[in-house]
Amino acid sequence: MSNETSVLVPVAVLQGEALSEALVDLLSSVEVTLLGYHEIPDQTATEQAHDQFNEQMQRKLDEYVDLFETHDGTVTPRTVFTHDAPETFKRIAIEADIGAILVTNPAPAIDRVLVPIRGPVNLDPILTMTSALVDDADIVLFHAAPSDEKRADGEDLLSTAAAQLEAGGVGPERIDRQLTVSDAPIRAISDAATTTGLVVIGEKEPSVVDIIFGDAADRIAEASASPVLVVRTNRPDED
Repeated sequence: MSNETSVLVPVAVLQGEALSEALVDLLSSVEVTLLGYHEIPDQTATEQAHDQFNEQMQRKLDEYVDLFETHDGTVTPRTVFTHDAPETFKRIAIEADIGAILVTNPAPAIDRVLVPIRGPVNLDPILTMTSALVDDADIVLFHAAPSDEKRADGEDLLSTAAAQLEAGGVGPERIDRQLTVSDAPIRAISDAATTTGLVVIGEKEPSVVDIIFGDAADRIAEASASPVLVVRTNRPDED
């Protein structure tokens, strides 16, 4: 399986973070790196934390490996102790050329997947990941146009995305297109996500709002209570 459809799944197992069986079932169609992680204070050495907690973390990860294998999934478990979890996720994803990173949230059922489309740039990796993940769930293609004057551009964008999904084998009856006009796209996406079980979104460079209020994916996950899969884009030019 290509790295383009591989997913990094970080789980803070020592804090009781869990993966639902519905989410494991969905991820069983792609290659998963299951990352048990524990964020430690700056004054604590990673070697010390590893010696103290790694065995406990590994036992919990083994339970999830068994669950993935029950669903015929391909999973590689890893553990890490870190002073900066987000930076560690990014580093591991770059080193292993992993296609997406999951922001976990409970997902008792995943029968509708929201795919917010910002623009034509990086559309291919987002739709490739969506096609690889989704077996029989419905897909909601969503675009928040900044003004009424931009509605037509948004409709064209959604039509292009729908056609690409159909070319990838997704039946047209499973594709819904939604467009709204909003000057607060993250809020619009969060509202739309309340009726879906998973959000698949492309990464972007952090804006000032992201720096103040947190990364867009984290804000969507917090507001919607849905897991958010962040598809890595602009990968060849990463630092």
